[in-house]
Amino acid sequence: MTGDPAAAAAPGGGGSSPGAAPDSAPGAAPLIHLSVEEEAWSALPDPEALCARAAAAAFRAAGIAPEGWAVSLLLTSDDAVATLNRDHRGKTGPTNVLSWPAWDLAPDTPGAAPADPGAPDPMPGETAEEIGDLALAHGVCMREAEAAGLPLADHVTHLVLHGVLHCLGYDHLTEADAALMEGLESGAMLAMGLRDPYMGQAD
Repeated sequence: MTGDPAAAAAPGGGGSSPGAAPDSAPGAAPLIHLSVEEEAWSALPDPEALCARAAAAAFRAAGIAPEGWAVSLLLTSDDAVATLNRDHRGKTGPTNVLSWPAWDLAPDTPGAAPADPGAPDPMPGETAEEIGDLALAHGVCMREAEAAGLPLADHVTHLVLHGVLHCLGYDHLTEADAALMEGLESGAMLAMGLRDPYMGQAD
């Protein structure tokens, strides 16, 4: 899993409250702009609904209402993600998910909550404001799911959740940051009735 390869200046505002219940309608979700470039992804049932559910879980875990926000998702091949990984991060080979936050919301203090993105402010003619872009590599995701004994849908749910949290300013570069981010992921996955992705991992 990755942090953001590129980010711009952060908007103003104080920190959000991870885990706080946002003032949001039940079932609300961010708008998903989905592109599927790799035919093998066709085996994933209703990917747009799956990604919307996972993205909404990330917003709620971060204490942010998902309405008015949008996430662009690219479901593609290992080769395509390897190219993106090389061009944007200077790294060789594919990874499971790449994220490109719209802003740099990362906190100055390790383990602190990221900056609050504020209320969404869509461009004229748009209904939602982009919080960031994600790209997922099918081969990597499938191999990881099989190795963990998970349905591909469950693993992709976790990766989208993870990637959207990156777009919301979370990271795992330090132990304190990782503890905060992974705690949000674990809670969100369990709330969706799915397995804790970090259960049983060594410290």
